[in-house]
Amino acid sequence: MRRLALLLVVLLMIPQLAFAKFIHYKLSNGLNVYLEENHSLPIVNVTILYKVGCADEYNSITGISHMLEHMNFRGSKHYKDGFIDDLTMKYGGIDNAQTSFDFTVYFTTISKKALKQVLGFYADNMDNLLLDKQKFLKERSVVYQERLWRIDNSADGFLYFTLHNLAYKASPYRWTPIGFAYDIRHFTIRELKDYYEKYYAPNNAVLVISGDINDDTVLNLAKRLFGSKKPKPIIRHITKEPSQLGRRIAYIKKPAEFKKIAIAFKIPSIKNGKDSAILDLITYMLFGGKTAIAYDDLVRKKHVLVDIDGWNESRIWDDGLYEIFCDFQKKESFENARRYVLNEIKKIKHGNFSHELLKVAKEKADMDYILSQETLRARNMNEAFYAAFNLLDYYKNYLKIIANITKKDIENVAKKYFIQNNETDVYLIPEENVKPVISMQYKGSLR
Repeated sequence: MRRLALLLVVLLMIPQLAFAKFIHYKLSNGLNVYLEENHSLPIVNVTILYKVGCADEYNSITGISHMLEHMNFRGSKHYKDGFIDDLTMKYGGIDNAQTSFDFTVYFTTISKKALKQVLGFYADNMDNLLLDKQKFLKERSVVYQERLWRIDNSADGFLYFTLHNLAYKASPYRWTPIGFAYDIRHFTIRELKDYYEKYYAPNNAVLVISGDINDDTVLNLAKRLFGSKKPKPIIRHITKEPSQLGRRIAYIKKPAEFKKIAIAFKIPSIKNGKDSAILDLITYMLFGGKTAIAYDDLVRKKHVLVDIDGWNESRIWDDGLYEIFCDFQKKESFENARRYVLNEIKKIKHGNFSHELLKVAKEKADMDYILSQETLRARNMNEAFYAAFNLLDYYKNYLKIIANITKKDIENVAKKYFIQNNETDVYLIPEENVKPVISMQYKGSLR
């Protein structure tokens, strides 16, 4: 009854929340602007997304998109180093950024009184970053510290990084957005400036503003601040990954309490649409909470694994990965752990699951979709991403796609992608008495 009541609430909320009323404008320089009036609270969110990520990098500058993200907080022609952090401290709110495989995004949620200053800051960052050499050298050390923290001194982080290194041989997806440690240590200010000048342009960006605003007023403000920015030719040469012709396996060692295994299968770009939504449902069925079949069977009932999780990690320009991670006791063999996981996947392939399980998975997908509409920041992030890559129709019709997925669809997609030729496995052997990698260089805040 409780689940039914929650679903009814979701269905009642869909007309009000699921399709936020964004108004789209395209400036003459190619900048796409999306505005949404929402007067429920006296706050605003500004999100600006650039279509640049590690997919645009190459060996010797891996991780430079993330490095540039850090430098966006270190001063521009008209705004001092740390300006946006000081502004959110003054008015309350939050600002941050994120670098992904396919994009870099910046956001601020703050009092509506500060909107003009926030927009001015992001506009100046588009073509007036100072990229001071001394600040660059300090920030490069910060980024290197982040690499040590997230990857080199983290068993889970190193497992994830190695999985991509092995699963991809040609595509720039073979490194994650943090990049290789050697490249980080050897970035030059000239490389950073060249990269900035190539990709930070109005026609390579999406600007989303929502909250307690007036559309016409904010549009005029955006035109005044961003309208004079010059568009640039954006030329991408992203190497496509060749077809994988067999299972790939690697063993690595890192200090860890448990043995770990990462299993990945190549899956299509999110532009494929329906298959990506079906893989989302498979995730809910296998790993969506403690009652999901893989977690319930392997962790709660049989106790053969300590933990298990997985997800659909789609990409834009090339194939993505469906990734599964699990921890298990040192006495258990890697081969057995893998077999346990593949047996759970076989249940999906052969339709050995109930219609009730599929129904629950759909309810979870519906609920998560609705919850993603709750905050200005989450709504704007979704709008920016799906608009940037021409996927708004998919995003707006996601609930309908989910509703129409059948049990046979689930079986067919599982059989199509969860095959040994598409599989990559990384086994992590726990190592003892190994000291972490330490750098005594300048330490600062991690983003």
